Amino acid sequence: MKLNIHKKVLILVIGTGLITFVVLSVFAYYSRSIARNDLAEMSVELGDMSAKYTTELLLKRLEGTLGELTEARAQYIDREMSITREDAEILANEMSEILKHPENFSPKTLPDPRTATVKVGEPYLIYAPDLRDKVTPEIQQEIALAANISDYIVDLSQSYMGYNATLFAASEHGWHMVARLVADADGKVDTNQNLSFSYARVYEFDPRKRPWYVAAKNANRPVISDLYRTVEADGYQQIGASAPIYDADGKLIGVAGIDVSNTDLYSWINKITEGTDSTSFVMNNSGEIIFSSQKSGVLAVKDDASDLVARSGGKDLRNSSEKTLADAAKKMVNNEEGIVPVIVDGKNYFLSFAPMPETGWSFGMVVAEDKVMAMSADNRNYFAEKVSNLQQQMRREYSYMNKVVIAVPVALLIILFLMGTKLSRQFVSPINELSDGVREISSGNFDKKLEIQTGDEIEHLAICFNAMTSELKVYMENLTKVTAERERIATELNVATDIQNGMLPKDFPNRDDVELLATMTPAKEVGGDFYDFYFLDDKHLAITVADVSGKGISAALFMVISKTILNNFSESFYKLNGLAPVVTAANEQLCANNDAMMFVTVFIGVLDLETGEFVYVNAGHNPPVIYHAEENRCDFLDVKKNFVIGPMDGISFVEQRTTFKPGDLIFMYTDGVTEALNVKDEEYLPDRLIAFMNKTDCRADLHELLKNVRGDVADHVGEAAQSDDITMFALRFKGKAN
Repeated sequence: MKLNIHKKVLILVIGTGLITFVVLSVFAYYSRSIARNDLAEMSVELGDMSAKYTTELLLKRLEGTLGELTEARAQYIDREMSITREDAEILANEMSEILKHPENFSPKTLPDPRTATVKVGEPYLIYAPDLRDKVTPEIQQEIALAANISDYIVDLSQSYMGYNATLFAASEHGWHMVARLVADADGKVDTNQNLSFSYARVYEFDPRKRPWYVAAKNANRPVISDLYRTVEADGYQQIGASAPIYDADGKLIGVAGIDVSNTDLYSWINKITEGTDSTSFVMNNSGEIIFSSQKSGVLAVKDDASDLVARSGGKDLRNSSEKTLADAAKKMVNNEEGIVPVIVDGKNYFLSFAPMPETGWSFGMVVAEDKVMAMSADNRNYFAEKVSNLQQQMRREYSYMNKVVIAVPVALLIILFLMGTKLSRQFVSPINELSDGVREISSGNFDKKLEIQTGDEIEHLAICFNAMTSELKVYMENLTKVTAERERIATELNVATDIQNGMLPKDFPNRDDVELLATMTPAKEVGGDFYDFYFLDDKHLAITVADVSGKGISAALFMVISKTILNNFSESFYKLNGLAPVVTAANEQLCANNDAMMFVTVFIGVLDLETGEFVYVNAGHNPPVIYHAEENRCDFLDVKKNFVIGPMDGISFVEQRTTFKPGDLIFMYTDGVTEALNVKDEEYLPDRLIAFMNKTDCRADLHELLKNVRGDVADHVGEAAQSDDITMFALRFKGKAN
């Protein structure tokens, strides 16, 4: 038998009431035992969840605060060492000026500690053993002139009055001008105090064999050396900054520098870690601990007192038997930064580390894991107590609810029966009217309006249907407009893509002296990468590879401007001024009205097709790969760290030169190659690029070579979407035809 809506609603209301009554009765009977079990399980689960959440929160906070603190302390120590290196360079430059312009200075003499008393901070003169009895008139004249450096040493020593420090200048001939500062326990230097000298310092000292002299001489630039020992009897450790001294012809004639006692450096470490429950240390690029606030254990400085000349030979932590510590040490040596869990001396710690760019070292801080996790245990106990209190409260409320559950359903059944009959009749009538109206609207008559006034949800539903028809009508009109607009934009993007592709040179010359090929694949319809090449005259070829910040339309517009400016300045400036002024002028032009602060990294070079000389400027771009045909190997081209062009004016750029031999090849690219991401967000990286270039056939046709590189990048990326524009440019120098 079929039932109408009226009867269905009535049966539904009464049936729902009966079912509700039965369910509530059964629930009331079993609720107490079930609730007890659930609450017991809940208390354990809540405790575990709270502890887990607290631990995760603490680790996130630790990663932020400890990482920032580590980076700040690394910068502090790195800056202190950088200042010392800058002072050493100043001292070397002053000595060079004195020796280059003897007419501006009068001869001076310095005390010899073998025959005279020398005070703290007073410059004195000592000789290497092979020079002591063989001082020629020319060397004596040089020493008398160089002694004028004493005034600069005294002035500069004022900056080191709180340290056990030495300021010095040494010559290739073997003489050594020195001023020593000796600080007491309170960091005070008494310049009225006489210095004491050991036999080794006065009679056996040869500055040319010292680590600071050898390091600056070999590097041919200002350097910061690792720890080394003095030649004093106690053999205390020093760390020094030294710089080469040059004569008027640019020949190295000596080394000047400053060194500071390791006890002062320890005080720096202790000062910045004071008040923190952590251990701080500094690791050099050989994986050795050279400073540490820890006095013993694996992170303490390893000291070999038997070696009184060389620096302290520490243990390379990359070879530690504890894998977590060894892995962290490798990251520190690679100048990475981060926070990792490690095991030190059998205990669990968190290690935060940051690079020190000026020295090439890395600064690390370790915090005990149990100190971080102690707060998690406290929170677990707190949540357990709260859950226990909740259990007691709910037991009381369940007893009251059992009584209510019995009385309420009986009253509801009576009310539901009376109300259901009346409501079911009122409910059916407007539904029928609503059905008729909806049927007409669904046929496409959006002007149809429903007139239902019941004062309930059905009336609201009718109002919603009326609003829906109006909105559908407007939506259909808007959809037509939006569809047309999207088609227009798509057409314009296709045109922009064609325009950009048209700006990039495609006709690569077929010449006997040079071979070149380039490709650019944008990440979007248009991109910010570009390459360019053009002949400045019959024998000079200019090439450019650049990467504009960002992607899309804005990057493409900036790319057009950058390419045009570089091309114009190259053709007009290069022959008169060289390549560096070309980049400088282009930067000034791009800075004008660059309110968006966009920038572009650029590698630009000019190749002499007859001699193979290659002049280049690198403005913040990736270093190209050079293939040496005679050696059949690849390595990265040496590039100076010039700034990018576009965001800041008043910047000068360094011009570099190299010479290509016939068969040599240069491979230029943008960071879309080395920073290509796979599905795990892992980058392709320069190491993989240079490894692939060394194992592939770089003598192959350039089309095949670029195809091979692109294929290796594609193998790394896999199914991941292209994350950035990819540009590759290869040039092979063939040499002048015979």
